[in-house]
Amino acid sequence: MTDPFGYERGIAAIWPDTDHLLPADAVKELAGLTEANDRAGRLDDRSVQVLRETGYFGLPVPTDLEGGGASLVECCAVQRRIGAADPALAIAVNMHLFSVGVIVEHWHRARDEAWMLLEAIATQRRIVASAFAEPGLGGALVRSTCTAERDGDEWVLNGIKVPCSLAERSDLLCLQVQDTAGGEDSLLVALLATDSPGVEVVRTWDTLGMRASESDTVRLTDVRLPDRLVFHRSTPGYDGDEVFAAGVGWFCVTATAAYLGVVQAAVDEARRALSTSRLAHLDAARADLPSFQSLLGDVVAAVLPMEAACAGLARLLDERAVDPRSLLPSMLALKHEAAAVTTRAVEAAAELVGVRSYSSGGTASRLWRDAQAARYHPPTRVATRQILGRWALGHQFGFELAERPYTDD
Repeated sequence: MTDPFGYERGIAAIWPDTDHLLPADAVKELAGLTEANDRAGRLDDRSVQVLRETGYFGLPVPTDLEGGGASLVECCAVQRRIGAADPALAIAVNMHLFSVGVIVEHWHRARDEAWMLLEAIATQRRIVASAFAEPGLGGALVRSTCTAERDGDEWVLNGIKVPCSLAERSDLLCLQVQDTAGGEDSLLVALLATDSPGVEVVRTWDTLGMRASESDTVRLTDVRLPDRLVFHRSTPGYDGDEVFAAGVGWFCVTATAAYLGVVQAAVDEARRALSTSRLAHLDAARADLPSFQSLLGDVVAAVLPMEAACAGLARLLDERAVDPRSLLPSMLALKHEAAAVTTRAVEAAAELVGVRSYSSGGTASRLWRDAQAARYHPPTRVATRQILGRWALGHQFGFELAERPYTDD
């Protein structure tokens, strides 16, 4: 009989079962490719193909539109499982998931032609790269240095997007650009075919961790974008947009879930090491010694509240009974703490594994390297700590770093 108080049962109680969305044998195959992916600094084609075969790329698209119909909390549970198997793959495809999630949230509110985009993504298993990050934005979410100039029923785009995960493999880019005419609603969010003339993907990703996420650079030079592919508009620097808030929520909880998977893999490594490593002078496995038990307990105590918070916020967003704008501080705080907890927890787990975690290869050292990337996803901790402080004090705030007081202008 399975122990109802067992560790695996306790974790499983927090998250929904998602074997019907991502079979266990698929996760096992992904895990088997991880080390080679990390060494190569690129994904094996099979890693992406496994996800195509499971219907992953249409996961959050409603079943009425031929998608998987997965809820946000189910998407998070899937991301957590992929994160434990191959962190770089999880972060890479999370950008697809976030982009599709934004379109789903728009469609639920507008019920407009966006359904055609979602149906195409689901039925044709299209990969959507999230091209929101740009140099010089400082992690701002509602601005763009990329320009869009109106030309008849098209827009002409110019600028640089980096880092952009899976850009080279993508079919579509989900991106924000700035209408050069200015004014309200001049921030455009659109889907652009990656093979459009003037789109160039440059391999620039060579990093310490998350090496196989393929987060390269996209250059836009006089790229023509049909107006019909602009599915959302908002005011630059304006944060009161409900779709924007829901989209931030998708990113915060799914990215956090992916990193919780990284922590889970690190804890599993520590559990195996403690159970198999013996101290000769005590004639005991480390797992049987209170000192090592307490150190692992510290890790679990830090991580379990993050698991519950992530799943809980995802369920709240799923219910759509609460305005997502009211949940923004909680979602940003979750992501803010996830970055700190992830790096500390993986570091502590690596110490429990012992000196072999300091080797140049192997699971423990790779997980430690991968965990460091949690610090760099926008909005970064530098910005979120200010946002949350201003919110707590009742001051006006925006979702970007500001060194001068906000005004109503």
